[in-house]
Amino acid sequence: MRNAQREAEAARAAAHVTGHLRGLGREPASQPIGLVLGTGWGDVLEFDQATELPFGEIPGFEGLEGLEGHARRLVIGTLAGKDVLALRGRVHLNEAPADPHVARMVRLQTELLLQLGVRTLIVTSAVGSLRGALPVGGIAIVDGFVTVYAPDMPLWAGEFISPEDTLDPALRAIAHEERGELVTKTVGHVMVRGPFFEGRKYDKALLAATGAGVVGMSMLPEACIAALYGAKVLGLGFVTNDDVAEHSHEENLACAKAAAPHLCGLLARIVARM
Repeated sequence: MRNAQREAEAARAAAHVTGHLRGLGREPASQPIGLVLGTGWGDVLEFDQATELPFGEIPGFEGLEGLEGHARRLVIGTLAGKDVLALRGRVHLNEAPADPHVARMVRLQTELLLQLGVRTLIVTSAVGSLRGALPVGGIAIVDGFVTVYAPDMPLWAGEFISPEDTLDPALRAIAHEERGELVTKTVGHVMVRGPFFEGRKYDKALLAATGAGVVGMSMLPEACIAALYGAKVLGLGFVTNDDVAEHSHEENLACAKAAAPHLCGLLARIVARM
């Protein structure tokens, strides 16, 4: 059962987006594909018939601050001939852990897409590799979550869901088939809060002992909210760092941006198959 207050907030945000589209003489698509575009994944992705709305103009996102590498815009358009709704950038739980408004926005950004009819969601992000599971530049196709190290999810009492069950095998197969020259591997994903990077000497060894192949600071919250609506999810992580070399946020951003054409090409090929 979904929390009525949070669902009503998402419905208001969806109504605002619908009203904006109708003001432009457009009707919303009945069942668009949802995209959450993490670092690098949407940098050069071109949509057709695109309309963009800054998060800050949508009810519920008042006071949202900027974040380097995240555009914070909702894109309504088409990709590979399919209707899509895309989040260019996302709100992260680590942005202000003590602020409940941030957690509400983390939920709202995904629930907004679901209220607008999305039932298939591709969630992308940057991730770190664990014990050489994937090289830098590889793509993690996520088949499960390790949740024990994750922060509190933006869920409420009674919202008993299994986020892992949203991860769809058919979507994973499409992603692997469309990989082109990219290195892909199906692995588990560990979420940590961040925003500091986990230690290479001890933390990554501990996380790797769970059996997962990559670690990141997002993706699980989106899957949790998708589970409330029975949506299907494809989780894709671009590996920007491994468990050996030193790295920084700036270096990770540069790595993802350099790979952006390949990442965007992969997304377009996957969407074309859906």
